[in-house]
Amino acid sequence: MALFAVSSGVAIAYGIGLWIVLIIGPATVTAVKGQWPLFDAGFNTVGFVWWIAAFRLARPESWWARHLYGPKKFARAEARYPESLDEEEELE
Repeated sequence: MALFAVSSGVAIAYGIGLWIVLIIGPATVTAVKGQWPLFDAGFNTVGFVWWIAAFRLARPESWWARHLYGPKKFARAEARYPESLDEEEELE
């Protein structure tokens, strides 16, 4: 008796679900946090770097920091990434 006897349709659905949770989710969080070098590196490591970047502090100019961080955490992001704010000022 097979312990995990499922149809091929269910197996495909499980595979797609795992792919979304393990790969697409962390990649999306990494991109929304503005961690572009780590987003690029994630392709070379089959998503491992995306998991690390998903738990890191977002860049202050990112959508994630602007919409989800309170004043204290936003100040931490500005202190952590001062170079990204300097680049924005140079562009203006």
